Formats: sequence, structure tokens, C-alpha cells
Amino acid sequence: MFTDHFKSAWVDKSAMWINVARVSAIIAGVGLLYSPTVASVALIATYVAFLASSQAVARFTHVFARPSVYWGVIFLAVVLIGMTYATVPWSDRGTDLLKWRTILWFVVLLSIFDDERWKTRLLVTFVAGTAVALVASFVTATGWVTLWRGPEALLRNGVTQGMGFAVAALLCLWMFLEKRLQGHMRWIVPVLGLFYVANMVFITNGRSGYIILGIGCAVILLWKAAPLRQLAIVSGLSLVVILAFSLSSRMQDNIVLGVNQWVQEPESATLTNMASRRVYYQNTLEILQNHWLLGVGSGGFKQAYTEHVTRKYDPSNWRAEPIGDPHNQYLAVFAQYGIGGLAVFLAWIVAIARDMRGLPKYRKLALGLLFGWCVTSLFSSHFRTFAEGHLITTFLGVLLSAPAMKDDSEVVSGPQAEA
Repeated sequence: MFTDHFKSAWVDKSAMWINVARVSAIIAGVGLLYSPTVASVALIATYVAFLASSQAVARFTHVFARPSVYWGVIFLAVVLIGMTYATVPWSDRGTDLLKWRTILWFVVLLSIFDDERWKTRLLVTFVAGTAVALVASFVTATGWVTLWRGPEALLRNGVTQGMGFAVAALLCLWMFLEKRLQGHMRWIVPVLGLFYVANMVFITNGRSGYIILGIGCAVILLWKAAPLRQLAIVSGLSLVVILAFSLSSRMQDNIVLGVNQWVQEPESATLTNMASRRVYYQNTLEILQNHWLLGVGSGGFKQAYTEHVTRKYDPSNWRAEPIGDPHNQYLAVFAQYGIGGLAVFLAWIVAIARDMRGLPKYRKLALGLLFGWCVTSLFSSHFRTFAEGHLITTFLGVLLSAPAMKDDSEVVSGPQAEA
């Protein structure tokens, strides 16, 4: 009897630490949009609570057999190997490795959010947390109140706000279609989603948010739909996009300005957002001509790029500006880790997309977010930036987490985990 009591108490304590890790992860998910400090503390608390649980090893073992995990670990090994032949200081190599901590975060959340109730808590908390910024953005836009930033960038900057609101809008759409809420709340959620969309169209500046919202809506709505219905959905979404573009001068300015900057780059005398990206891509491809096999090594991109543009341009030309990232996730991986590193990175993304362990109703939402992030990563290195990188791995880890195998001595989930 004493042994049974001791075992029960140990399981309860272990489950308590897992729940502490889950709560900390939820705080981190919202904190990523508001405060790097809050997010960092919550991230550390999640790791500590997870390791304090006696379930850590069992949960890691349970998820490690999934391709989305071991391909991520293989990619981290590639980054470690890249550190051995890079020619930059070891501090730069370590900084580059640290940026890929988003993969470890993905694995941890994949391990602890096996309980469906905790998935729902994170999703609802994220929508509620971003709703605060949504209301503040609208109120600030009216001019009634002046806050620390403008209404288009209350959440750190316009890119983060656009992506955060896009994710929240997709969550509202998904919860409505999946009937996750009952009564009046079921109809409040889609209305809230429309307010997120309206803010993105008329107030927020981020083009990345447009991409995530559009691709996410397409994946969620087209998921296993009949061909005729798919045609109707695509037509409907196209009409909505055309209508939004025609009504919003801000959206027109964002898109038209970006296209013009890209096209007019050869004649551009000053640094602009999209013109600079075109130059970054061109120079990175030129660097790859001599480093396509192994790359320049972990953390070596800035040094290689600086040397290249110094030789190529006059110092007074804005194109000679040194950068530490080409603003394209795939080119960044290719340039630093070579063709093999890029192949492993793409294999990791494909493994996530093909991961069948999670519950089907969550997979379409996860795929919508993943595909959207893959497209935005053509213009930024979103998989390893602090806010955006942790944001995408948070949702992928939570949504794709599968119910654990119940074993009294190992992983406990569901009601038994509610300490």
C-alpha cells in the first residue's frame, strides 16, 4: 500500500511539472507578440519545468521516432558540423546555432501538448491575447488614444502584428468550422475573425500577414472538399481578395510599393525594402557559386557577404551595405550549410507536412500555417527569428502533438495529467 501511495504521489508531482510547462508555454506563445523579456522567461520556465518532470525522457523517446523530430535533429547536427569549418569567431558560430533553438522548442511542445484540452487552452488564450492588441489598434487608429506605437505596429512591429493577427483570424475560422465553441460564443468567434481581417486590410502594414492569411484560409477551406466545392471556394476567396484590394488604399500601397521597388531596383539610388532584397538574393547566389557544396559555415554569412560586396561595389553605393542575413530562409541555409544542409532543411519541412501522428482535425490548421510560413520565408528567415520562429514552431508543436501511449511508469496524459 505504501508503495502504491508513493508511486501515485510521484506520478501526480510529475504531472504537475508537465502542466507547469504547458502553462509557461501558453504564456510564451502570447508573450512572443508583446515582450521579448516575458517570452524569454516563459521559454526558460517551460524547459525547466519539463526537465523537472520525471516524464521528460519518456516523452522525448515517444516523439523521437517521428520523422518531423529526427529530421530536425539531423539538421541541428548539420549546423554543428558547419561550426567546424566556419572561419568566423566561435561566438558568431554559437550565435548561429542558438538561433535554431526553435527546433528544440518544437520538439518540447510536441512532447507535452498531447492532451487535447491543453491544445484548446493555448488556442483560446492566443486569440484572447491578440484580441487585446486588436482593440487597442482600432482605438488608436481613431485618434482617441495615443499609445507607445502606432496602430499598425502595436505588437513589436508591423510584420509581427500582421502575422499574429493572421494566425488569430485563422484560429477563429478553424474553431468556427470545427464547432469548438458552443452557444453564442460560436458566432462571436467568426465576427472576431472578421475584425482581425479588417485590421490587416485597413490598418496593419505587414505583407507577410496577407500571405499567411490567404494560404491558411485556402488550406482550411479546401481540405478534403469536393472538386466543385473547391472551385467555388477558390472563386470566392479570389473575389474577397479583389474586393479588399480595391477598398483599401493601405493594402494597395503595401503591395504596389513592394512590386515597384523590386522592379525598379536597377535604377534605385536609395535603399528600399524590396529593392534591397533583390540585391541580397543576387549577391548570395554569386557567393554560392564558390560555396555551393558545404557553404561558408555556421555564422559565416555576414563575413562572406561583406567581403563580396566590398569587392563588387563602391563604398558610397547602398548596395555595399553588409548584412547578416539574405532575407530568404532557403538561401540563408544554402549559403551557410551547402546543398546538403538545404536538402536536410527541406526534408524537415516535408516531414512536418507529412506528419500523420497528430489528430486529423488539427492537421489542416497546422498545414495552413506551415505552408504560409514557407512562402513568407522566401522574403525573410522566419524559421529562426526569435518572435516569428518561435511562433510557428509553437503552433506546429502544439497542433501536431499526438496522444501519448499510456504507461503507468512513463507518459501519462488526459485526466491523469490534471494534477
